[in-house]
This record gives sequence, structure tokens and C-alpha cells, in this order.
Amino acid sequence: MIPIKLTIEGLYSYQKRQTIDFENLINAGLFGIFGSVGSGKSSILEAITFALYGETERLNSKDKRAYNMMNLKSDTAFIAFDFYNYEDKIFRVTREFKRNSKRFDDIKTPTVVFYKWINNDWVPLNHGNAQEIVGLSYVNFKRTIIIPQGRFKEFIELGAKERTEMMKEVFKLHRFDLSDKVSVLNSKNLTELNQLEGKLWGYKEVSEENIAVLNEKLDNETLIQNEKQSVFKATNEKLQHLKSIKTDFESLQSKRNQFTEFNHQKPAIDRKKSELEIYERVYKTFNQLLVDSKKYEVEVQEKTNQLTNHKTLLQQSEAELLKIEAAINEIKPYFDDLPNKRLQENDLDFIAKILQFTIDVVELKNRTSNGEIKVREIEQVVNQLQQTIKETEIEINNLAKNQIETTVLINVENWFSKKQHLEKDWNLQEQKNNQLKNEIQLIENELISDNIKISTFEEDVKVLNDTFSQQKKELTAKLQSFQVQQELAHFAHNLHNGEACPLCGSLEHPEILTLNDVASNLNEIQNEIDLVDVKQNESVELANKNRQKIQKLTMLEEQFSNEDMRLEDLRNQMIQHNIGFIWTDFKADNFEDFQQKKQVSFDLTKQIETKNKFISDQRSQLENQQELLLKCRNKLAELKLNEAEKQAQINQNLSNLKVLDFADFNNFSVEEIEQKLNDLKVFNQKTETDFSLYNQQYNQLNTQIQVQKASIISIEKQLFDLNKNLEDLNDLFNKNLTDQNIENKQKVVKILHLNLNVEVVRKEIEEFTVAYKTLNNEIQNLETKLKDEFFNEATYYQYEKDFETAEIELKIATENVTKTNAEITRLTEAFNQKKELLTALDQLKKRAENLKTMSNLFKGAGFVQYVSSIYLKQLCENANVRFRKMTRNQLSLQVNEANDFEVIDYLNEGRTRSVKTLSGGQSFQVSLSLALALAESVQTNSIASKNFFFIDEGFGTQDAESVNIVFETLNNLHKENRIVGIISHVEELKERIPVALQITKTDEDGSLIKVV
Repeated sequence: MIPIKLTIEGLYSYQKRQTIDFENLINAGLFGIFGSVGSGKSSILEAITFALYGETERLNSKDKRAYNMMNLKSDTAFIAFDFYNYEDKIFRVTREFKRNSKRFDDIKTPTVVFYKWINNDWVPLNHGNAQEIVGLSYVNFKRTIIIPQGRFKEFIELGAKERTEMMKEVFKLHRFDLSDKVSVLNSKNLTELNQLEGKLWGYKEVSEENIAVLNEKLDNETLIQNEKQSVFKATNEKLQHLKSIKTDFESLQSKRNQFTEFNHQKPAIDRKKSELEIYERVYKTFNQLLVDSKKYEVEVQEKTNQLTNHKTLLQQSEAELLKIEAAINEIKPYFDDLPNKRLQENDLDFIAKILQFTIDVVELKNRTSNGEIKVREIEQVVNQLQQTIKETEIEINNLAKNQIETTVLINVENWFSKKQHLEKDWNLQEQKNNQLKNEIQLIENELISDNIKISTFEEDVKVLNDTFSQQKKELTAKLQSFQVQQELAHFAHNLHNGEACPLCGSLEHPEILTLNDVASNLNEIQNEIDLVDVKQNESVELANKNRQKIQKLTMLEEQFSNEDMRLEDLRNQMIQHNIGFIWTDFKADNFEDFQQKKQVSFDLTKQIETKNKFISDQRSQLENQQELLLKCRNKLAELKLNEAEKQAQINQNLSNLKVLDFADFNNFSVEEIEQKLNDLKVFNQKTETDFSLYNQQYNQLNTQIQVQKASIISIEKQLFDLNKNLEDLNDLFNKNLTDQNIENKQKVVKILHLNLNVEVVRKEIEEFTVAYKTLNNEIQNLETKLKDEFFNEATYYQYEKDFETAEIELKIATENVTKTNAEITRLTEAFNQKKELLTALDQLKKRAENLKTMSNLFKGAGFVQYVSSIYLKQLCENANVRFRKMTRNQLSLQVNEANDFEVIDYLNEGRTRSVKTLSGGQSFQVSLSLALALAESVQTNSIASKNFFFIDEGFGTQDAESVNIVFETLNNLHKENRIVGIISHVEELKERIPVALQITKTDEDGSLIKVV
């Protein structure tokens, strides 16, 4: 999380609204928040945590938190916090609560709203879950982002369980908690396993043996099927032959019966043929003549009716034309006077404008007079302001002559500040060097007192160790010799004649060895060996202690060399710094004189700033008055111009009058003239429109009458032609009656009324003729074919029964083969499915074993704890980079098997001890190192390019040198995209941090924030 802006009002000591813009602070990388005790420094951090989580470090919900957090002089508390989250997205949270106007101690429930910056606008979110946005719970937020007073070393002192939970949240380790997923997979696998075993139960009788039995059965049934097929084929062939003969005899009899029927139908067909010939001849000769005659008779009747209608319409049009001629004659005088009326229209328009312009000119003259007065007043104010500004500028020039340049003051102050720091660093470094000298001298004295020569120490230790080893070797050889003698004496004592020697196996022992008792010698030599071991161990232990002293002496000498070089570097810096003092108006050894001159210059600067602000205000007023003066002058010129334009327009309109005299209308109002003008326009427009309409109607009717007359003549001509054609058709019809020898027209109509379908009747006659001849031929052919054949009904029926029996037997045999074949196919497919199911069952059982292993692995979040321990060790390694530097390689941090923190003390032979044994300063150092390492680790899981955290106090536990190391560490974080905010009242830090917020508290205004 990276803060952007924080606004506070009415919270704790912040009575008035204060806003912190973190942009410059973030860019600096390291910034501070300073102020006296109780000024409100820590309240800034509480405002952030309360805005996000609704929780604070000092108060909880039982403490009447809202009442105690609200400033007692305020009725409203408001917090607005803008920030980047871990995904580098911008959010805002606002939290506000108000005091009950009737009950002072009653504070209403705070309202909180989260916003997201989307498309250049703040869009409210539908939830208030800060953990979802920030990615941390309130507890872990306090451990990694904002670390309140007294909580800085909480992370170190957490128990293993609590620390694992924190690591799980901060590093999203819940993704490694796979126990639920494994359980689901295991349950699913078990279900599939049970289902598969249930399926396999249905394949219990499926085997290769059963399939072989069915194949043998199929061979026997196929043999039977082939035999039945041969019998069926022979019977079917004989039956089909008998069926063919039977069909032919039946067909012959049927055709003979059909031929007899055709002979009965033949006379009627012959009559139809004769009638068709007469109908076709009459239709061809008279049908079209009758159709044409009917058509001409209808057209003659239509034209007669059309002629009557046209004559009626002509009479109506001629009467309407007479009416329109009368109307035109009535309106014509008014139409002829229209040009004169149009001129009157124009004159009335000019007269109305002249009257309106006259009124406008009077009004413009009044406004011009008032405007001239206003311009003179503004000119006086402008002159007075210009004089005041000129006098103030002279005063500022006089003050500036006695002022010292700000850049000079800043450079001189920086010089004195750096000089003080160098002197302070010199004193601290000199003390440190003296301390190292004393430690080195102490160790050298101890080594001298022990007669230890560093240059030959390892060789002396080796010589002494070799001496002890040689002594042990010689004593061991003696011990072995005495032990051999003791064993020989034991063998000699146990030798008896007739018994085999255990060494050579001889039964005779002529000269038995005689030896003295060596037990006392063995004890004496063993005691000497033990004494040498003790001395050698003491020597090794002493050598190890001296070796540690020498290593410590070497480390101290190396550290003293480095520190001495730093002291020499500080001496050179001080010399160069003194050479760089180039300001003759000040003295390098008199800081108080500089402070006095600086204060005098600051007082002059404030006076100049006050007067410059006064000039700025006066100039602003001058610009406003000058702008107003310019506007007034422009407006006055515009009024005069308008007045002249109006007067010129009046004169122009008077000269444009053509018919009317303006004097006749001088006493009329503008509205009355405009009404007269409107009435005249309406009358003129109506006259023109009516006259044009009547003329148009007259022309249209005249044209229409001419068209109607021409149409009547045309219809009369068409009627004459139609009657002539009808007469010609009647003559031709009578001639054809004579030629066809038909009595009259009625006879023709009667024949045509038969309305025969020629094609259908002809087709019927032709089809009968063809069928008649074909049937006769078929009968002759069948009689020839069956001349030598004989058909026995009983024999035929016997073969039918034999065929049915053979067919049934073949069907049964075929069904048996089909069923057996289908069963073989089914069992074969089932057997293949069974093999697949068995393969799948084996896979599921193997998977069950794997899932069991995984279940044991992830059981009880053990895997998460394991991953957490890896992260914790990595975190510890990263923290040690800075912790070793802060402790001058004297201490480092490690995690033991119980995942608890321990420190390795290199000044005490690298032994480990609890972090609880660290001093307050060392606890701060290790906590800071862990916090920085934790921030680095968190950033690797974040999209944001930077990370940020606050430290509230803790520097008061550090000595001057430790503060330097810690400050150098924090100052280098800017290069690593790390941002650290420090809250402290330590003045030395304030002087060394370039950008900071200064919190001051007054009784009247409460806490105020200022960037320094």
C-alpha cells in the first residue's frame, strides 16, 4: 500500500481540517513526522487504520471509541484517505461520524464508503471490506505497514501458530492448503471405484470359456441351417412353377370375360365417334362467329351508355364556367389596384420603424449621459490605486537594499549544520576508536600473560599436540606388551599334559613359560595414558580459547583499521569544509552572529512579503477597475454609435416613403401602425390569391369542355363502326348455315351446347380401340401357351403345405444362428468392456493410494506450516543482511526447529540464545531488519513497483553510532524503491531527514501540519 493523500478533521487534537499530500514525501523515499509529545503524531497513523478498518490501537468499541476520538471542540469527525493497493490500483475511503446536537456524549455510528478510481472518476464500491482491497487483515497491517508504538517487535515475539497464520495471510500461503481439494478428489475417486466395482459385478459370467462354448454351438446350428436351406429351395422352385401355371389359367379366363364385356360396349363407342365428328365441324365453323357477335353487341351497349354520360357532364361544365366568369368580373377592379396597395404596405412598415427608432434614440441618450458619469468615477479610483502601488514599490526597494540573499543564508546555514555534524561524528568516532584500542590492548595483555605468540601459535599448538600423541603412542605400545605377557601367563597356567595347547595344539608341554605378574604394571601404564589424555584435552580447550581471542583480536584490529580510516576521512572532511567558508559577511567561528543576521534578514523578508502581498492586492484591484473602465468606455461608445445609427435609419426611412405622409401618422402608436399594416397585407394577399384561383379554375373548365366535346365525337364514330362490324358478322353466319346445310341458328346453338370435351372423348375412343385389340391378342397368346399344360388343384395345395413347413423350419434354424451369433457378439463386447473396466479399476486403486499419501501430506495444514517455515527462513536470511551490519557482525538471526527466532552471538563462540535476551536497542535493530525484509518479500508478490511502511518511535533506544547505521540503512532504501515514514521526537533525526511533517499543537487551533 502506498499513501496518496490523507485528510483529517475533528479527530483527537486535529480540530481544523488538515490535509497531507504524500507525493513529495513518497518521492523522497525517507520522511519523518516530528513534533513534541502529545502533538498528534501517532494520531495520523490511527486515522489511516481507523479509516480502513474501523479499528484503532488505543481504543476499542467498549471504550466509547467514537466519543473519545472526536475533538471536544468539534461536532463532526472526518477522515478521507487515498492510496494505491497491492495491485497498483487507486482507492479512497471516507469515514465520518457526527455528534448528537441534543446529547454531547452521543456520537452517531460512523459512515464509511470505499471508492475506486475508474475512468477519471471515483466510483463507490458496494462493500467496505478493507482486507479484500489492501490484502492484509488489521492485525497483520499493524505488523507490516503501520507499526504503532510498542508493537514494533511484536512479530519477533509471536508464537509459532500466530506467526504461521500471519505468514499464511501475508504471502497468500492458503493456496498451499490443499487438504480440502485432496479430500474432494479422494471422495470422487472412492465413488468412481465403488461404481466401477458395481459395474464389474454385472460382468461376473463373462469369460473366454463361455464364448468358446457358444462358438461350438454356433457351428452346429449353422450346419442345420444349411440343410434346411437346401430343402426350402427345392420345394420353393416346384411351388413357383405350379403358381405360374395356375396364374396363366386364371388370367385366360379373366381376359375372356373382359373381352365379352368389351363387345357389349362397342356400339355405344361407335355412336360417340359419329357425334364427335359433327360437333367438331360445327364448332370450327360457327363458334368464333357467335363469340364475335356477342362481343360487338356488348361493346355497342357500353358505347351508347358512355355517350349519354359524356353529354350530361358537358352540360354541367358549361354552367360552372358561366359562374366563374361572373366572379372574375367582380374581383378584377381590386386586383388592378394592387400595385398601389403594395406601396402603402411598404410606407406603413417604414412609418412603424421610424416611430420605434425615435423611442430608442431617446432611451440611448439617457443611458449615454449616465455612462459618462460612471466613467469619470472609475478613472479617479484607477489613478488613486496607481499612486498607492508606486509608493509601496519605493518602500520595498528600500527594504531590499538591507536584505541578505536567501541562497546565501541557506548555504551558510548548511555549512554550519554540516560542521556541527562533522564535529559530532568526529567525537563519536574518536570515542569508538579509543574503545577499540582498549579492547585490543586488553586481549594482547591476556595473550602476553599466557605466553602466547600469535605468529607461532598454531605451530606451537601442533607441536604440543604431537608431543602428547607421541607419549600416548609409546605408553600404548608398553600397555600392549604387558597385555600380551598377561595372556601368555594365563595360557601357561592352564596347560596340562595330555591336553592340547590352545596356541600350537601340541599334547606335550616340555618347557612351560614362567612370567612375573604384570597386573600392577598394566594399571600404572593405563593411569599414565589417562593423565596424558586429560592434559591433551586441557591443552585443546586452552588452545580453542586462545584461538577465539586471537580471532577476536584480528576482527577488532581490522575493525579498528576501518574506523581509523573513517576518523582520518572525517578529519579531511573537516579541513575541506573549513576551506569552503567563503562568506566575508559572516565568521566561521561565530554561529550566534549568523543567527542574528539571519533573523534580521527574515524580518525584512516578512515585511517585503507583506508589502508585496499588499501590492498584489492593489494591482488586482487596479486590473479589475481598469477592466471595468474599459468595459464602460466600450459600452459608452457602443451607445453613441447605436444612437447615430438609429437617427440615420429614421432619415433613410422618411426618404423612402412613396405614397403616405408621415405627418398623418405622427400621433399613432407603433402597435396601431403595425395593426393597419397587417390588415392591409391580409386584404391584398386575399385579393391576389382569389383572382389567381378564379383564373386557374376558368382555364381548367374551358380546357375540360373542349376535351369533353372531342370525346363525344370520338365515341359516336366508334359506335358507328361497331354497328357496321356486327352487320357483316350476321351476313357471314347466314352464308355458313346454307353451306353446312343447317336449318337455322338455333340448331347450331343446340349442337354447341353439347359442350363436348373433344380431347377427352377422342382419347376415350382411342383407348377403347387399343384395349379391345390388345385383349384379343393376349387371349390368343395364352391359348397357344397353355395348349399342352395341365393344372391339378390338390397337388398345388400339397406343395403349399410343404413350402410352409420348410419355411418355418428354415426360419427357426436361422433365428437360432442369429441368436447365438448375437450372444457371441454381446459376450465378446462385454469381455472387452470388462478388460477396460479392470484396467480402469487398477488405475483408480493406484490413484487411491496416491491420494492417501497426499492426504497424509496435507493433513492438519502440515504442508502450509512447512512452506511457512521456508518463507520464514528466507525472511530471516534477508533480514540478516542488515542486522549483521547494524550489530557490526556481532549478531545474526536464525530460526530453530520450533520455528522460533534465535540470535547467534559471535562474541561468545557463535552460541545461540533467545531473542528475548536482546537489549532494547538490539530488539529495535532486529525488528527493523525483519520489517524491511518482510516488506521486500511482500513486494515480490505485489504488482506495485514500491512498498511502504511507518515506524512509530523506537529510535530513542539507539546510541549515536547505532542511529548512524540505522539511518544509513533507511536512507539507502530509496534506491530499492522502499519508502519509510518515521514518527519520532528525536531532534537528531529531524536534522538528518530532508523532508518531514512538523506537527504543532496550540490551545486555540489544535494540531496543525506543516511540511518542512
